[in-house]
Amino acid sequence: MPRENGSGKFLAAIVPFGFVLFLVSSLFVGCEKEVEVLVHDTVTVEIVVEVISVDTVIALNEPVEGGGSLDLTATVTAGADAGALTYNWFATAGSFDDAKGDTVTWTAPDSSGPVTVTVHVTDGVYIGIGSQNIGVGMYAPTADPQYAGVSTCAVCHTSGDRPQYSTWVETGHANAWADLQSSDHPASYCEPCHTTGTMGLADPVAGDAGWDDAPISAFQNVQCENCHGPGSDHAGTLSAADITISFDVAVCGDCHSGSHNPNVAEWATSGHGNLSGYPQGSSSCQGCHEGVAASIRLSGELSAYYGGGAIAARPTVEVQPNAQLVCATCHNPHDATNEHQLRTVADVQLIDSNGATPAPITAGGAGKLCMQCHHARHSGDEHIIPGDAHFGPHHSNQADVVAGKSANTGVADVGFIWAQASHLYIEESCVTCHMHEIEYNTTLQDSAATGHTFAPTVAACQQCHGSITSFDQIMALDDFDGDGSFEGVQSEVAGLMDVLAQALIDSFKISAGVDTTGWWAGDSLEDYIGEKWYFFSATDSTEIPVLWREVGYNWIYIIDDGSHGIHNPDYIVQLLQQSYKHLTGVL
Repeated sequence: MPRENGSGKFLAAIVPFGFVLFLVSSLFVGCEKEVEVLVHDTVTVEIVVEVISVDTVIALNEPVEGGGSLDLTATVTAGADAGALTYNWFATAGSFDDAKGDTVTWTAPDSSGPVTVTVHVTDGVYIGIGSQNIGVGMYAPTADPQYAGVSTCAVCHTSGDRPQYSTWVETGHANAWADLQSSDHPASYCEPCHTTGTMGLADPVAGDAGWDDAPISAFQNVQCENCHGPGSDHAGTLSAADITISFDVAVCGDCHSGSHNPNVAEWATSGHGNLSGYPQGSSSCQGCHEGVAASIRLSGELSAYYGGGAIAARPTVEVQPNAQLVCATCHNPHDATNEHQLRTVADVQLIDSNGATPAPITAGGAGKLCMQCHHARHSGDEHIIPGDAHFGPHHSNQADVVAGKSANTGVADVGFIWAQASHLYIEESCVTCHMHEIEYNTTLQDSAATGHTFAPTVAACQQCHGSITSFDQIMALDDFDGDGSFEGVQSEVAGLMDVLAQALIDSFKISAGVDTTGWWAGDSLEDYIGEKWYFFSATDSTEIPVLWREVGYNWIYIIDDGSHGIHNPDYIVQLLQQSYKHLTGVL
């Protein structure tokens, strides 16, 4: 009996010949062909195999409208030794009155679009295959692969472990055409980004169907093939090799660019788009620092806290070995369960600190996506007593600061009441301040802003803090640094940082056995202490008192946050004041 190979084509049976086995490995489409057959004693013998060839599939009475019928005829050439032939017909859409015989009647689906019909002709040993493109309510596509339309994808990708179609229909992409028509500018030049087969991974190809060739409803909206390329070959083979799977930012950039939607241009200037030098190749870091692995972790498919195992779990995609944090890292192209198609807005569990496990962060809305990576990962519980070569929190502890967690609160007296979160409870938290959007100004033709630089803007603060032009115009409630003037929060925090840094340096200088020569020669105190964080580690040759590490952890905690107090002013001021008191004995 014939057996199928991995690509859906058939191999001949293994035939005994004395003590010699012949393995025929030809593709049975075409004329007579000489085939090399390997025998067990490594001698090569040539034999001639008769094959079956489907010369043409003729679609009579083209074109056809939805619901109409066509007669299809297969013309076949068979070798003299071929047995009786049987015919089996298949189609990507529509139905057959009887799918057997050299001539059949096919009824088109009601909807317009391209359809591929295929016939398999076999004598039970050899097989010939032929196909024909048919256009329903349109011309017959002349190029391969061609755009098949989302209804073709829906045949397989609707349920189970392939639910992409059923989730896609809930996304904005599935309503892109209607959104354009209901806007105040449904111009023809807008259509390429609201339809399928005109823009995307490949330049428009004549005859491959799609909106540019066949402006019919089948190609309205942003469908699967906008991102994956023409899918007719994939529909025929079900092989992943016949479809494009890519995390390249250009997949989204074809449309999410320009003055109306400058997402990609903004992203290119951001830290997410410029991760060179970060440890993307490490499995313990990939879950946040490598675009593909991070998308897997954010989707909940990897439970490892640090993203471990991400290398083995990465899918095979057309992407550079270590991808930046691209659009598809944070946004799920197929699923609108979360607003903006975010991969997750799950609650965020912070690191154990001060001998306790904090309650998960449940507030913050879309900002919780950011917090999945922007949290401390290390607490003083791990580093203060033993020290560590990388002393302090991981350099991304913004969620901890916003929530008022994970600092070393042991610097304060037992029972001290610490300030609670403030900006955490702003609607969407991180997103509100770091992704401030500005709509395109039609009158002035000023470019829109999508917030994908991720840089905080003063404009985002004005809704709560009034007409300010800089972050430091958000005023502190007191002269916390004791310099005799009431200043902005950032200036007061900077002043407190200088006071604490000087106290640390003075403590270094008076500690017996510690050589402080050259430790500080007039650089900014923040740069000095920030760059010398390793003095707090147990790996340094100098013995470091635990007292310094208790205070030093909070110093680094505030520096790594990077907001200079804005993320949680009351909590940060308290940390600095109580750390100074713990170090010096005075407040």
